[in-house]
Amino acid sequence: MALVAVTALVACSGSGSGKKAAPTTTTTAVETTVGAGAPKATTGGGTASSEATTTTRGPELALTSFRTPSGNIGCMLSSGGVRCDIGQSTYTPSPKPPACQLDWGGALEVTDQGPGHFICHGDTVTDPSAPALAYGARARQGSVVCVSEQAGITCTNEAGGHGFFISRDSYKIF
Repeated sequence: MALVAVTALVACSGSGSGKKAAPTTTTTAVETTVGAGAPKATTGGGTASSEATTTTRGPELALTSFRTPSGNIGCMLSSGGVRCDIGQSTYTPSPKPPACQLDWGGALEVTDQGPGHFICHGDTVTDPSAPALAYGARARQGSVVCVSEQAGITCTNEAGGHGFFISRDSYKIF
């Protein structure tokens, strides 16, 4: 959305010649800023307008644990990696390894040793008393960063570029 102010000024010459100065027009445009996780602005055609939209990066917090605002996902970070556990999900995880005699499919992890992956676990890192990481905010420990969005949590070990995305409906490992 742009706000346009137009001001026309007509000045009379004080020289007595009877001539008027040409009108002057001033235009001011105000840019729209869309926060992370907010819907993008659209034009009349229904396509995203990137020319008038700027996405701002949310605050970055030095947290060792957090939960999503919904409380469904809880994560624990260290400088060497991150693990996130999900309480309720509808996605289908990768097949459970035969050696896993515990829970499978509800916990993802990434370290500096390669791509994100599911882990076999008998515990949880979800702490109900951990702070909620607001949508658009980032939590960081060393090269490990997690971004909270309404769509879910993305955690990346920036040193290797690996990580994962997790939400109630889906996950992605990279």
